[in-house]
Amino acid sequence: MERWVLLHKGAKFEELSEKFHISKQLVSLIRNRNVIGEEAMEKYLHGTISDLYDGMLLKDMNRAIDILTEKIADKKKIRVIGDYDIDGVNATYILLEGLEGLGAEVDYDIPNRMTDGYGLSNELIERAASAGVDTILTCDNGIAARKEIAYAKELGMTVIVTDHHAMEEEVPCKILLHPFLMGYRFETLSGAGVALTVARALKMDTKDHVVFACVAAIADVMELRQETRAIVQLGLQYLKEGACMPIQLLVKERFPKWDENLIAFQVVPKLNTTGRLADMANANNTVRYLLSGNMQQIQHVAEQIKQLNEKRKTMSDQMVQVARTLVRPEYRFQLLFHDSFHEGMAGLVAGKLSEELQMPVMIAAKREQMFKGSIRSLDLLDLTTFFDDCRTSLSAYGGHKAAAGIGFPCENKQIIQDYVNTRMKSMHFNPEKIYKAIRVQPNEINIAEVESLSLLGPFGNGFEEPVFYLNDVSVQGCRQLGNNEHVKWQINDSIEAMYFRCGSAYERLHDKQQLNFIGNLRINNFMGRKKVNIFVEEAY
Repeated sequence: MERWVLLHKGAKFEELSEKFHISKQLVSLIRNRNVIGEEAMEKYLHGTISDLYDGMLLKDMNRAIDILTEKIADKKKIRVIGDYDIDGVNATYILLEGLEGLGAEVDYDIPNRMTDGYGLSNELIERAASAGVDTILTCDNGIAARKEIAYAKELGMTVIVTDHHAMEEEVPCKILLHPFLMGYRFETLSGAGVALTVARALKMDTKDHVVFACVAAIADVMELRQETRAIVQLGLQYLKEGACMPIQLLVKERFPKWDENLIAFQVVPKLNTTGRLADMANANNTVRYLLSGNMQQIQHVAEQIKQLNEKRKTMSDQMVQVARTLVRPEYRFQLLFHDSFHEGMAGLVAGKLSEELQMPVMIAAKREQMFKGSIRSLDLLDLTTFFDDCRTSLSAYGGHKAAAGIGFPCENKQIIQDYVNTRMKSMHFNPEKIYKAIRVQPNEINIAEVESLSLLGPFGNGFEEPVFYLNDVSVQGCRQLGNNEHVKWQINDSIEAMYFRCGSAYERLHDKQQLNFIGNLRINNFMGRKKVNIFVEEAY
């Protein structure tokens, strides 16, 4: 059973309510997020470009800009080497366009997931050398490529690394720009967030760059605080103003209501598709799409991306079905292998199953004599260190605390399985959720108040949507929806409760007349009629 705690922190509610023209309840919710003082509340509610910090104040940024400026003046060839996911693609675009604006001789290369693998490799370096590249500028990769960077230096190239993945040891590059070295304000930046900081230091940033960094932060589920929150807030503002046509054309609605959910569910899957389906598409083409100034070409490629994404959805649904049949409930860390698995879908499927099972999941696809896969841990395990004692059995490994990529020879499969099962015997984690909830009753809920909750956004990792606790609520009726996967309760004429993918909840609760709900409050606007929906996290 999930548990909840009530939140209530003190502040001058009436005074702040009058100053910012918002309700006292909204002031209370903002205060509960540790926003203290009028200046902080002003930034929280009305962020502007001036809220982004000056990148030139950061460690080694001056040196990086001096080197790039010198290379541009000397007509030296620069190559941006990115990654095939959204963060890497968007970071590549930001750096490429910023350098082009300064007159740099610059191109880019994004590795193919299937043939090149992740990150900086000797093959990518040799491709750069054969093209006469003088300077390699990485984005969203490079932090773990010590040997490859040393090889590039042997070939006479300068290497500047911009990355945000976990740092393990010293990197032998000319300059390293990394959130962990930038200070508290910048420590949650994505790869594209670091790239934006470089573009701003070059004084070549645009509104589109902010939008792409915003999309990347949402895609990589970065913590929404400090610089990253400001980037996402600004990016959404610019999208509402009509900026960034390549992103505008990826959504279904003609007049979209831009928020973090629209980006997460409609933009992110589409932009990630070309990197995932590397045997059918090329992430380098995604960069060309973002760079195109031709509206007809942008519209054409946007439709191609949408069609490819539909194929991706079908493939991932089929893969999830197969993966579910392989689950062994006696194990607390699921290691799932199947010949039909597609490497590009591994992260999606691992994420979905880890949510369903509330445990770490690895999905591994076989190609030739290697397994390549993805792991998702729901923060139950720290994946940056979990495999430390078997690194010699791995051919590739890297990522974040809750998400990682992994590769190993097929002959080492049993070694990896034994290692994980042995480690899990000594691991103790509790998947129980603790909700920080605000108690409210149906008669205290109205449409205007719920609509005003949007002022608290954007929401995301570390800055979650407010959770409310409704105690002993009388329900008028209950029915199943969507092939019986979801349940809907009618509370009164203007309030409904929706419980998506709720398992056995209907059998447990359908005959109850009084229920407790924990969840988010949102507005459902159907056929011109607005209702308050409780998006249920837990009902009992």
